Amino acid sequence: MKTNILLTLLAALLMMSCGSDFLDREPSDQITTDKAITELSDVRNSVNGLYALMASTYYYNAAMFLYGDVKGDNMQPTYWSSGRQSYPYYYFDHSAAVPNDGGLWGRPYYIIRNAYNIVKAIDEGKVDASAEELANYKGEALAAIALSYFDLTRLYGYPYAKNNGASPGVPLLDKAIGYGEEVDRNTVAECYDFIISRLQEAIPLLSRTRNDGHLNSFAARALLARTYLYCEKNREAFETAHQLIADLQKTGLYHLVGNADYVDMFAHGSKFGPEALFQIANTSTANPGRDGLSYLLHWWGYAAVILTDDFAQMMKNDAGDVRNRLIATYQDSGDNLYYNLLLKYPGEKYYDVPSFDNNYTVIRLSEVYLIAAEAGLKAGDDLKPQALDYLNAIVQRANPDNYVTAEQFTLDRVLLERAKELVGEGHRYFDMLRNGKTIVRRGGKHLTNAPEEINWNFNKCVLPISRNEFIFNPNMAQNEGYSKD
Repeated sequence: MKTNILLTLLAALLMMSCGSDFLDREPSDQITTDKAITELSDVRNSVNGLYALMASTYYYNAAMFLYGDVKGDNMQPTYWSSGRQSYPYYYFDHSAAVPNDGGLWGRPYYIIRNAYNIVKAIDEGKVDASAEELANYKGEALAAIALSYFDLTRLYGYPYAKNNGASPGVPLLDKAIGYGEEVDRNTVAECYDFIISRLQEAIPLLSRTRNDGHLNSFAARALLARTYLYCEKNREAFETAHQLIADLQKTGLYHLVGNADYVDMFAHGSKFGPEALFQIANTSTANPGRDGLSYLLHWWGYAAVILTDDFAQMMKNDAGDVRNRLIATYQDSGDNLYYNLLLKYPGEKYYDVPSFDNNYTVIRLSEVYLIAAEAGLKAGDDLKPQALDYLNAIVQRANPDNYVTAEQFTLDRVLLERAKELVGEGHRYFDMLRNGKTIVRRGGKHLTNAPEEINWNFNKCVLPISRNEFIFNPNMAQNEGYSKD
């Protein structure tokens, strides 16, 4: 099987599905060919350009979080939000003709292409700078490649646990390809092995200091732990997360916030907080505006995405859980009904005008604790007691009166805690899918005529390959449940 990842197709796809947000940026953010990278400043600008590409509403300024939440059972779009990104995600309104969202293919591949140009220029000695100066930039490029492939694999490939990674994943590139070149569509298992190898190469090169808005060694190690978890390498996932937590406790660069400081961690003025291993940085002059996640979720913005009634009520049943303070209930003057809003992306005042320049956290330390809990539980034996301690660190931080016993330590209990802790951060759909669970969406204010039960056997649980790819490779296999046109 072949698929053609032409640079011209990437440009066309970005134009069609992503608008011109990146193409309109200043030249310092868009060095895209290895010939343009000859100075250290070129490398720096090119690396910054990778993060500029991530900071798109079609990737990490909205799409990845919406995709991972509204397809699950904790969040949903409002009935008045038709036309927003969240609506087709919720309805699984995907086809080869309208991939929804094409940016989740084109944007990561554009990052991969540009990142390999950086690596190539450094490896070929085209940049007149010391090896020490270049090491971290190369590490950032490799980590960006890994993150992009991680997302592509979980979006377009079936969960690893469904068939031990034997299903088709996405094409793997180990270089910046040229016009007309073709590459194989690798298996999901091959994709995860590739991601792990890129991260293992990147981690020794990356900075071990805070590098806010950039991928550093600690963020890459957290992503490595997450990758191991997704591909069922549970002992490796636990050990990676466990060692990362121990190292961070020694350095003090990041730490798990306490109960008293929990809500403030999400305040508008708390960018790059103590748990933020990697955030997408937005500023007052460079931000997604009304298309960003914060405006979509805010009641005085579009109010396009809300918490499901079942999830909000489950949270409220534990009145002592500090995370309830991130839930607000509003009454709509139109239908006179009440809706539950998530306040993780507030304006300068929670109930005031929404802000455009919120940061969005891709990886935070609480997730690392929950990775260790899930992976240690699955690995079993000697790891379970430590894994339970990591789970209880999150449970008791939320409500000091709560505690999970050894008898209560099950996968469902871990997934419940992940749902409570990581709601609105783009994890729930993937968590349920990769564990073979069924997502149930009915009752309450769930919209009608949408899929009510979804699992990894649902014919649209992964995205389709765009029909543009079949122009060059008509015999390439499409994902199950989709036609090629």
